[in-house]
Amino acid sequence: MREVMLVAMREIRQVLGTKGFWFMIAAVPVALAISGFASSKLAPERSVAFSIVDETDAYEERITARLELDYQASELRDLAEYVERWELQDAVPDAPWASRQSWLIPAEIQRFADMGGSEAAIEALEPFREEGVPEFEPDDRSYEQVAFPDGLNLPAAGEEPDEQLIAALEGDVDIEDRELPFGAVLQIPANFGEPGAEARVFTNGRSNTGLIRIIREELSGSLRDGAFAAQGIAPDAALAIQGLQAPVSVIEPPPGAGRSVVATRSVVPIALVYLLLITAVTTGSLMLQGVVEERSNKLVESVLACIKPDALMQGKLLGLGAVGFMIIVVWAGTGLIGALYFEGFAADVLRPSLEALDDPLLIFAMLFYFVTGYIVLAMMFLAIGAVSESMQDAQSYLTPVILLIMIPVLIVMQAAISGPDQLVVKVLSWIPIYTPFAMLARLGTGVATWEIIGTMVLMVIFVWIELRLLGRLFRASLLNDGKPTWKRMVGWLKSSEAGR
Repeated sequence: MREVMLVAMREIRQVLGTKGFWFMIAAVPVALAISGFASSKLAPERSVAFSIVDETDAYEERITARLELDYQASELRDLAEYVERWELQDAVPDAPWASRQSWLIPAEIQRFADMGGSEAAIEALEPFREEGVPEFEPDDRSYEQVAFPDGLNLPAAGEEPDEQLIAALEGDVDIEDRELPFGAVLQIPANFGEPGAEARVFTNGRSNTGLIRIIREELSGSLRDGAFAAQGIAPDAALAIQGLQAPVSVIEPPPGAGRSVVATRSVVPIALVYLLLITAVTTGSLMLQGVVEERSNKLVESVLACIKPDALMQGKLLGLGAVGFMIIVVWAGTGLIGALYFEGFAADVLRPSLEALDDPLLIFAMLFYFVTGYIVLAMMFLAIGAVSESMQDAQSYLTPVILLIMIPVLIVMQAAISGPDQLVVKVLSWIPIYTPFAMLARLGTGVATWEIIGTMVLMVIFVWIELRLLGRLFRASLLNDGKPTWKRMVGWLKSSEAGR
C-alpha cells in the first residue's frame, strides 16, 4: 500500500505542477463569474417604455387599465405558485393568492389589485415565512407608460415619422432609477372610429408584440361597444356579452411534482454525465501521456525495479483519480455556491434540482455510477498508454475508443431526456461501458429499483473483470520492448501470469 501511495502522490504532484491544470480548473469558476456578472449587469432590459397620444380622450384609460390587469394577473399567478411551493396557503386562506386558479378569474385579479397587489401580499405573508424561505420578488412591469416627450411631433395621416421621432424611439427614457428602451408610441386620431381612420403604433423595430396585441384588442373592444350601442344594446348587456368566458380550469401538479419534477430531478444527474466525460477524458489523457513518456524514456524500467507493476497501475489510478475528484469539487462547488448565494438563471435551475434530490438511493446511485464510470474509462486510457510507443501511436488506439464511447453516449442522453423508456436507452443501460452514462441520464426520470440494483451488480462485476484483464495487459506491455501485435495482446489478456 505504501508503494501505491508513493506513486499516487508523485502523479498528483506532477499534475499540480503544470500551469495548464490550474488554467483548466479555473476555467469553470471564471466562466460562471463572468456569466453571472453579465446576466445581472449587462443583460438587456426586458421592460419597455411607451406613450399614448389619444386625441379622442376616450381610449387611453381603457388600454392602461388592461395593461395593469394583465400585470396583476401575472403577479398573482407567480405569487400563488410561490405560496404553494413553500406551503403558505394557510397563512391568509381567503386571499386570492391562496388558490392556483385565481389568476384565471378577472374578479379575483381585481380583488388582488385592490388589496395592494404583491406588496400587500408580501407584508401579509412575512409573519408566516420561516427561516430559509426566500421572500417573494415581484417582477418589473413589462410595459411602463411615459408622457409623450416634449419637442417631438407625430406625422399626419399617411406621412412617415420624422428623424427626431425615429431617434427618440432608438434611445432610452429615464423612469425612476432605470433606463428603459423607448419602445412604442400609440397615436389615436381624433376621428378614430370613422371609416378610413386608423390608430398607428410607431415602434423601435424590436419585438413589442404583447403591447401591440393588447392595444388592438382594447381598441377593437371599444369599437364593438360602439356597434352594440348603435344597435340599441344597453352598455351593461354589451359588457356582459363581451365578458363571456368559457369556464376552463387548469389542473396541474404542484411545484416539484409531475413532469416538472422529471426535468428538475434530471439536472444534477445529467450534469454528472458531462462531468464524468470531462474529468475522465482529462485525467485519462494525463495518465496516457505519462505512461507513454515513461516508456519512451525508459523511465518505467527504473520505476519497476523499485515497485511492482500492479502498484504502479493502482497508484496512477488513485493519484489521477484524486486529481479528477479535485476538479469535480471545484467545479461542482462553484456551481453550488452560485446556486445558493446568487441570483440568475443557473440559480433558478440548480436550487430546485438540489432540493429534489431527497431519495438516498438516488444519491447513492449517482455517486456509484460516477465512480464506476470513471474507473472504466480511466483503465482504458491507462491500457492504451501502456501498449503505445509514442503519442502518435496512442492516437491510433484512442480515436476509435473515444468515438465508440461518445457517439452512443450522446444518443442515449438525448433519448433518455425525450423518452426514458425507449428501447435503445434500456438496451444501452445494460451494456457496461455505457451503463453509467445511460443510468445517470435516466435517474431523474424514474427508474425501477430492481434495474438500479441489477446494473450496479453488473458494473461491480465488469469493473472487477476489467481491472484483471487490462491489469494483465498493463503489466505485460510495460516490460515488453516494441509495439505489441494484436495477437500478442490477446495472449496477454488470456494469461493470468502476464507481466509477473
